[in-house]
Amino acid sequence: MKNMRNLTLSSGIALALGAILFIIFMMVNKQSSPNLSRFIVLLGGDLLGGGYIQLLTYFAFIWSWFEVKEKLIVIQRERKAFKLPLIPTDSKHVFMAQDINNLKFKIIEFEKKEKYLLFDLIKKACTKFRTTGSIGELIDIVSIQVEVFQEKAESGQSVIRYLTWVIPSIGFVGTVIGISQSLVIANSGDMNAITSALGVAFDTTLVALVLSIVIMWYVHELQEETDKFHSDLKEFVIENLINKIEVA
Repeated sequence: MKNMRNLTLSSGIALALGAILFIIFMMVNKQSSPNLSRFIVLLGGDLLGGGYIQLLTYFAFIWSWFEVKEKLIVIQRERKAFKLPLIPTDSKHVFMAQDINNLKFKIIEFEKKEKYLLFDLIKKACTKFRTTGSIGELIDIVSIQVEVFQEKAESGQSVIRYLTWVIPSIGFVGTVIGISQSLVIANSGDMNAITSALGVAFDTTLVALVLSIVIMWYVHELQEETDKFHSDLKEFVIENLINKIEVA
């Protein structure tokens, strides 16, 4: 339910910003020189003349950008758990069996204020150790749980992957529309109309490809941060908890 509200909010903001951008383009286009006017039309300033294609492209771009930024903010929030006074990071500290029980209760108290993936991971590790007492199985459960977290994170990025596919696709749709329009009016001999239709074909593709290059930079940044976070999550628990457990 929360994810649906976030999607609705980000898509609504993207639509509003896209509309504002188009209003600015049209206002500038009315008072600009011929050269500047051509550039504004390329960006989609002529709504009825094909600019609606660029409007859809901007909408998908802004929406995907908001989604990427939201995921990055979530990762930064999750990283705050590493700095909490939960587990002693002193290399000389040792955990006994009773310490593991106390640690789980301590985490439960922390979770009353705020929840983090690190808390959930440590709780599962403590439960597993109390059940088996095996370090090997403890490492296995931590590795499996981190993989589950990562799979859920990647699943949560499905909208972003779809939007990054949509952006160039919209540009190609504009290309098809522009070329088909130019072919329809080719027999009329109206070169201005033909040129305008071909302009739609190339302008929409150019805008879509440029925006695709930009958004893919952010998407790769998100993927890198996601992988690095889950790697650090696993390393933190192994280095600061599992490697310090004293087995009787």
